[in-house]
Amino acid sequence: MSRKQGVRSRPGKKADLERKRDERAARRALAKERRNRAGESGDQEEFLSFANQLQVLGLRLREVPGDGNCLFRALGDQLEGHSRNHLTHRQETVDYMVKHRNDFEPFVEDDIPFDRHVENLAKPGTFAGNDAIVSFARNNQVNVVIHQLNNPLWQIRGSDKANARELHIAYRYGEHYDSVRSIHDNTETPAHLQTEMLSKDVSNRTGKLKSKVSDEQAEQQGDAVQKVRNATGCADVRLILQSLEAENYDIESAIQVVLQIEELNHIGDGDADYAEGSDCSYSSATWEPSEGVDPQRRPQTPQQEPTEHRKQSRPLRPKEDTQEQNKKNSSQKVSNKQRKEQQRLEKKKRQEERHRQKVQEQRSNTTDNNRQEEDASSVTIVKTLSTLTI
Repeated sequence: MSRKQGVRSRPGKKADLERKRDERAARRALAKERRNRAGESGDQEEFLSFANQLQVLGLRLREVPGDGNCLFRALGDQLEGHSRNHLTHRQETVDYMVKHRNDFEPFVEDDIPFDRHVENLAKPGTFAGNDAIVSFARNNQVNVVIHQLNNPLWQIRGSDKANARELHIAYRYGEHYDSVRSIHDNTETPAHLQTEMLSKDVSNRTGKLKSKVSDEQAEQQGDAVQKVRNATGCADVRLILQSLEAENYDIESAIQVVLQIEELNHIGDGDADYAEGSDCSYSSATWEPSEGVDPQRRPQTPQQEPTEHRKQSRPLRPKEDTQEQNKKNSSQKVSNKQRKEQQRLEKKKRQEERHRQKVQEQRSNTTDNNRQEEDASSVTIVKTLSTLTI
């Protein structure tokens, strides 16, 4: 007896083939019955139930024609924003299955050769099943999420990456696929849906962690403001916060910035205190003019007073020489004062320019972060309690 005859004569093998034929016939009959029932009165009811189920998730159906190409039309709508390239997606899916034959051949029906199966699948209008979805997902490195009425989500993974893109499709009537979109998405752009697993315990822990982190940040920010305030005597919290942000919360640098800005803001004032309306002020010792000293001459702070004036004492002169010398000193004092004031104004401009650049840079970084958040917010989160992974 030949090997072929021996295989054919096995009762177990023949029984398996007959059983699978009966199962396929039953599935076809069930699908036909559903179609007939949907065509009569159940179509509208099923559609409304499915629409309500998706609406709870913030989603809706985008229907595609039921011409046998519905799977590739739905996947193409998710991937590209339209279904016009369904034939290309079909051929690429078949090509991937052929290249990875060992992965797909064991799952083809035993009585249908693999070559015939992929040959039929390549023809337009041929119904495609789970093996085609797996091939499409792996070829495009995406995860396909399947929505069904009153059933958990099915997820077919084509990539192990944490940020892999998800394509959401709906399986209806036991044989038809539609695309699933955000409830407000009427555009011809790629869909951006992302599944988020819900867990009460995890969500509570996450909320507590975020609250704890925000409280710690607020506390650290308040400590930094208080340290700068104590070191500078400045009560302008807004200025302190701007300086801290510009200096990346380096307290020492922020103290120097606040001191310099406040000093430059009040250059040219005659009194030791800052101008009226400022929140930051410093006190100086009371000064009274002495004999032989120009009463118009104002005192300098210890930091501003030249070193040679502190070290050397002024010699006594007769009254006439003193008056003449006072005139010369007055003229020199005016010119020196103008020169110093000009230097300080230039220094002030440079300091303000550096501060302005830091603030602009920080605002630019904030704008970039906001844009990234806006891009991330364009993804619609699909919340679910569980998924079945294939």
